Amino acid sequence: MLETKITNIFVLKDRVWMPCELGIEGGQIAEMAPSVSGQAKEEIDGDGAFCFPGAVDLHAHFNEPGRTHWEGFETGSAAAAAAGITYLAEMPLNSIPSTVSVNSLHLKLEAVRAKSYVDFGLWGGLVPGNVDAIKPLAEAGVMGFKAFMSPSGTDDFQNSDTTTLREGMKRIAPTGLRLALHAEDPAVLERASAGLTSKESAFDWERSRPVEAEISAVKIASELAGETGCPITIVHVSAPEVLEVIHEARAEGIDILCETCPHYLLLSIEDAAKIGTVAKCAPPLRPATTVEAMLDAFSKGWVDTLGSDHSPSPSDLKIGKTFYDAWGGISGIQHGHPMLIDAYGLHNTDYMAQLQLCASAVPASMIGLTAKGTLEVGMDADFSLIKNLDHPEEIREDDLLYRHKQSAYCGLDTEIEVISTWLRGDCIAQRGKTIGPPKGRFISSREGI
Repeated sequence: MLETKITNIFVLKDRVWMPCELGIEGGQIAEMAPSVSGQAKEEIDGDGAFCFPGAVDLHAHFNEPGRTHWEGFETGSAAAAAAGITYLAEMPLNSIPSTVSVNSLHLKLEAVRAKSYVDFGLWGGLVPGNVDAIKPLAEAGVMGFKAFMSPSGTDDFQNSDTTTLREGMKRIAPTGLRLALHAEDPAVLERASAGLTSKESAFDWERSRPVEAEISAVKIASELAGETGCPITIVHVSAPEVLEVIHEARAEGIDILCETCPHYLLLSIEDAAKIGTVAKCAPPLRPATTVEAMLDAFSKGWVDTLGSDHSPSPSDLKIGKTFYDAWGGISGIQHGHPMLIDAYGLHNTDYMAQLQLCASAVPASMIGLTAKGTLEVGMDADFSLIKNLDHPEEIREDDLLYRHKQSAYCGLDTEIEVISTWLRGDCIAQRGKTIGPPKGRFISSREGI
């Protein structure tokens, strides 16, 4: 007898929503068919909801330990679960200490292991002076490495110069893991900032970090990747011109992938000027015409993965400051992914197929999550049930599960709702609230932790 049967749902197959039932046993999908045979201990009526594979977010900052007052795993993963995310990878910086050694990795695991509502992995960091820690970190189970080509915003995690990147990439290549790069050329940023007469508004901030800085950094990173054989991912790409450079490098045989974030597909710098500093990020939001072009490129398959780049902070680091003084990060993990579903509507099946690839299948495959990312027999029963609302509803601060109730998405209307999120066959969130204690597991890329 099956443990759970989910009935009256629709699953996207060959770009068509098809009636489906899911049979769950031992935390995995045991049967999947228009009508699942046999009895189940529990039968759940999906009420005509659309069933999405659990989203895989490879770009989140929860800042624990050391800066747990900025977010923390418990509140951050709760927000992820409410969004339909069932696996996330947490970045190595903004926690204290940064995850740049095996000792700091174990300190983080000790602090967070029992607090996550979703399954998770941890990135290791590449910074000046820690290249000898690359192999031990890989053996200890990090799912990849992260480096900044420009200053990260904190003294705890220094950006890597070309020498550090080259040596680090040589060490990463034989581990089989990837290097994720914040790709902005500091020399271009310095020139752009020096040419400004004003440094206060959202538009000043955008001009200080031009697209050219991303393009230049991607070219440098691509050359190093070709030289060292290290697979790389360019994170939070903000403009289609950068995507073009990435695809040119790929055509030359470089193992390079591109990530963008929901806010670069949904929000513009004009929006940021109205919203305020909670919409500050780096790279910055771009003009509305660029956002339209990015969304078009995304829908055509030019983007490999989506990551929230959830980067929260206390309100006093965001509110009442200029765009130059405010902390550069958007709190977006709870609404970014659902708002992208809302962008074209559930019935645009071509777009939904592309979204599921970028949000689930490709990121899972990219880091070797063989049991996640798709809805198939034998895979983890990770999924969300999503429905259209009867009328648009405004995203409010009261809806947020973050430690600090602030987000660039507040005030926007949505016409869809994440009814429930399921992790390995257990319902972990329902209508914006978590259910039960945290059940997320750390998934190591290696044995031994």
